[in-house]
Amino acid sequence: MAKILLVEDEPGLSGAIKEWLTEEYHLVEIAATGKEALERLASSQYDIILLDWMLPELSGIEVCRAYRAEGGVAPVIMLTAKKSLLSKEVGLDSGADDYLTKPFHLRELSARIRAFLRRPVAAHVDTLKVRDITLDRTKLTAVKGNEPIHLLPKEFTLLEVLMRNPGKTMTAESLLDQVWGTNTDVTDDTLRSNIRSLRRKIDTSGKPSLIITVHGVGYRIEDAAVQ
Repeated sequence: MAKILLVEDEPGLSGAIKEWLTEEYHLVEIAATGKEALERLASSQYDIILLDWMLPELSGIEVCRAYRAEGGVAPVIMLTAKKSLLSKEVGLDSGADDYLTKPFHLRELSARIRAFLRRPVAAHVDTLKVRDITLDRTKLTAVKGNEPIHLLPKEFTLLEVLMRNPGKTMTAESLLDQVWGTNTDVTDDTLRSNIRSLRRKIDTSGKPSLIITVHGVGYRIEDAAVQ
């Protein structure tokens, strides 16, 4: 799972890309203008940025340059109808990591995203393990001991966020942001419901839950057994 910012002003295309990538367990947020993109980049962290060249207010080139100037390190894939070698040079020189010309197949976009997520960056470790729970981010599988755990997409994402931060209390606001997206209308009740469902699937009967509730704050997953 990756948290992706899609910067695209064509609703039909952005909707199709978001639907496709969501089915691959990614969390996709959409910005329709260059200005909105910079605002989101200033307030949230993303694993991948999909950036259209021609945008209202600020171009994708301007957004990319400003993002890099502020120290942004997430991979940027430029999406554009410009096919000339010069255009590609401009896009890559602005700080983009890859360049995909329109029209493109969504499978190719997925493959390029997977390639970036395979890079040896600490935030993109493929396999996470907390006690007897193993989560494979590449295969999208979860195992308890030797038994597979059947998780719904949001349950998988929620468990991944917690397992990437073992022993750290994650606020409810942070979990809602990372699992359901910035400015989501999803409530704390939905988060609590998903936590309850996860506990039923990953906990061991008669033992304390792996997921600890920190009242008034949020949740954490325990890497060591609770005494």
